Amino acid sequence: MREGKWYLVYVHLDHVTERIVASARVDKFLDNVPPVYEFNQEVDLLVADETEIGYKVIINNLHWGLIYHNEIYRRLERGEHLKGYIKEVREDEKIDVSLTRLGYEKVEGIAGIILDALKVQKGFLPVHDKSPAEEIYSLFGCSKKSFKQAIGALYKKKLISIEPAGIRLIETEDTSTK
Repeated sequence: MREGKWYLVYVHLDHVTERIVASARVDKFLDNVPPVYEFNQEVDLLVADETEIGYKVIINNLHWGLIYHNEIYRRLERGEHLKGYIKEVREDEKIDVSLTRLGYEKVEGIAGIILDALKVQKGFLPVHDKSPAEEIYSLFGCSKKSFKQAIGALYKKKLISIEPAGIRLIETEDTSTK
């Protein structure tokens, strides 16, 4: 180890000396129990390292997991703590993780964020299905695909209208900004 460098270590109590110790051999402390997670279960993540296919993360201080590059819309930093969701525990007990909820729950959550933003902005947002993915991510923290699914759901429920310049909140008793 070199001074000034960043290292991932596992900190624990040495039961013999009753002292706090740290080990850089993190692997020996992880994956010691079989992973028992459910699809879309919220978990705590610690970003450990970037690989060719994604970011290795530590799940709930117990297991290794992976977030694939194609599912990340911002740079993650080693040592960053964040929430994630279990995509799949594979047969080989490797765990795939997502930073966003999966399935319809994800769309409902994003739709709620969009409605809240519309209310704050007096009923109009200058974004739509043709907006750049980066702009959508910076505003709502989601992919363009998820954004399009959410505005589609809101449009279907007649809560918004889609205009050339953006999306507009349709005033109802439930969406009133009074």
